[in-house]
Amino acid sequence: MRIRSIGIVGLIAMGAGAPVWASSRDLPSPPVQSKETLQLNAPPQQPIVPPAPTRGQLLYENHCTVCHASVVHLRSDRRAKSQAEIRTWVMHWSRYLKLPWQPDEVDDVVKHLDQTFYKFAP
Repeated sequence: MRIRSIGIVGLIAMGAGAPVWASSRDLPSPPVQSKETLQLNAPPQQPIVPPAPTRGQLLYENHCTVCHASVVHLRSDRRAKSQAEIRTWVMHWSRYLKLPWQPDEVDDVVKHLDQTFYKFAP
């Protein structure tokens, strides 16, 4: 009986099917996969990619945060009360710093500041 079991296991290991004369008790049971094994065999998850920064965010971070932190937008005594006031401040500081910003670049910075800090209705 032992030789027959070893022979069956050998045939199964080589990829052959079980012989007709083998009973179900002679066949090895399939391996049980643990939770850890299933997780290791799972396909890798895609990394979480943050959204690309907007042009307004890049302009703001490259030119404005050199002198002040974003906390300046949250102070109660200097906080802009509208998008027009944000635009006034952005234009003031862009002229002061002699930045050659076009109107669309000013718009992008105003949009970034409004969406990030102020959240005024359009």
